[in-house]
Amino acid sequence: MGTAWRTASSRPAPRPWFTCTPKVRKGMAAFAAAPAPKFEDQMPPMKTPLRPLALITPLAVLAPLAVLALALICIDPAGVATAAEGDEVTIVLVGDVGLNRNNQRVEPRGVRKFGFQTWANTTELIAKDINGDLNFLNVETVITDRNDLRRDTKGQRGPFNFRTHPAGLRHLVASGFNLLSLANNHSMDYGVAGLRETLKHVGALENEKLAVATGIGMNRDEAGRPQTVNVKNSDIAFASIGIVTNNLERHRAGAAKPGQIAYRFDDDFAEIRKRLGATPANYRILSIHYGIEGQVRTDARQFSDWRRKAAQRDGIDLIVGHHAHVVRGVELAGNSLIFYGLGNFLHHGTANMTQKGICRDYGLMARVHLRKASDGRLVLRAVEAIPVTDTHYRPRRLTGRKGTARIHVLNYLAGTLDSAKDGTQGVRFTPQGDGSGLYCLPGAKTEGGRIGALCQRYAPAPPVPSSLRGAIAASCRR
Repeated sequence: MGTAWRTASSRPAPRPWFTCTPKVRKGMAAFAAAPAPKFEDQMPPMKTPLRPLALITPLAVLAPLAVLALALICIDPAGVATAAEGDEVTIVLVGDVGLNRNNQRVEPRGVRKFGFQTWANTTELIAKDINGDLNFLNVETVITDRNDLRRDTKGQRGPFNFRTHPAGLRHLVASGFNLLSLANNHSMDYGVAGLRETLKHVGALENEKLAVATGIGMNRDEAGRPQTVNVKNSDIAFASIGIVTNNLERHRAGAAKPGQIAYRFDDDFAEIRKRLGATPANYRILSIHYGIEGQVRTDARQFSDWRRKAAQRDGIDLIVGHHAHVVRGVELAGNSLIFYGLGNFLHHGTANMTQKGICRDYGLMARVHLRKASDGRLVLRAVEAIPVTDTHYRPRRLTGRKGTARIHVLNYLAGTLDSAKDGTQGVRFTPQGDGSGLYCLPGAKTEGGRIGALCQRYAPAPPVPSSLRGAIAASCRR
C-alpha cells in the first residue's frame, strides 16, 4: 500500500435487501468510504488538477451520482450505515515489537531467526488484521542501519540490546501501523547515538506524513510532547511514557539532555498527563510501558496510577499498557478504557511464549470502535479482542477453540478488576466463531454503520466454562 493512513473495515457491511455480488459490494463500499485520516496541518495532494466548470459534462455529474446511489443500495438499503460510518473511528492496538534478536546485526532485507525472513514474511499471517483508521504499536528497539554503535549495558550483567533496520520499521508502517510509542526500556539500548538514529529514521516517516511517534526526544520538552492526528474530522491526541532500566537518570530526558520521558519518576508521569489533558482533542490516548514481567495480575501501581489518576482523575480516554510480555485484563473505568497489558506482538528478541501455559502463551490484538457524539467527542461503542500466537517469530491469530479459550482467560482476569469501591468493571468478551472476542456497549447493536453490524447479534459473555476454569485459575495465580 502506498500510505499507512487509510480507512479500513474490520467487518463486512450489513447484508442488503437484494443481492449485490461481493465484487460490486466491495467496490461500492470503497467508493462511499470516508477520506483517509491525515495530520491536522496536511492538505492531501490532488491526484488530478481541477478542471474548469464549463468542461464538466452532464455525464460527469450524473455518473458519480448513479454510482453513489448504487453504493447506498449495495451497502445498506436505507443509507443509514453509509451515513453512520463517517462518524466511526477504529483503532487497532498491539503490544511490543522489535525485528531483531539481542545485539544482532541489522540487515536491510530482513531478519534472521529460524533462517532468514524478509520483512514481508514477518507479518504475512497477520497483515489483513492491521486494518484500523489508526494502528498502534510499541517500538521496543532502536531504529538504525548502523552496526558500529556501542551498546549501553544499562548496569546489567546480561543486558538485552535491540536494534531494528529502518527498512523493517518502514515495512510495519507500510502494513498500516501509524501510531508509534518509542518510550520503553530499550529506547536507549545504544545510548544517545542510538536515540539520535531512532529520531532520524522515525522523523523521516513523520515528515512523509506516514506516522506519528512520541516518548523520546533531544530534550524533555520534545520527549513529553503529545502529538495530534486528525481522523475523519476528529482530533486524536497521543502521548507515551515508559520505564527506563534501573531508573537510570542518564536515560531520562532533561531540559537540555536527550532521552525518554520516564515512568516511575512521579513528576514525569504527572507532566505527561497534564500535557495530554491540555491538548485540544476529541479523544486522548496514553501509552504506558510498564508491568511486572510475566505477571498476568494487574498490580497496585497500575490501579493507583492508571485507573485512579490517568482515567478517573484526568479523564484520559484510552490507556494502552505493555511491557510484561503477557496479556493482562481489560477494564472500563467510567468512560475510560484501560488495557493493562497487551503482551508481545512481533518481537524476535523475546522468548517463545507458546509453552508458558494458557494465561501467558499469547499476545493480544485489539480493535477499539468509536463513534462521534453530538458534542464532537469520540465515545467507545465496541471492542474486539484477538488472541495472537507465535509472537517471537511470525504472529498469527489463534482461531477456533484455542482462541476462544484465551477469550475466557481475559474474562477470568476481568473478574479481578471489578471494583465497587472504584466504580470499575472488567471487560468480558463474548467468544465469536473465529476465536476472537466481542464486547459491545449498551445500544450499539441498534446503531447504523459498521458498529451496528458488528454488534447486531451481540449477547453478554457467558461464564467461563467449568472445563477450563481449573486450568485457567491455576495458570493465572499471579
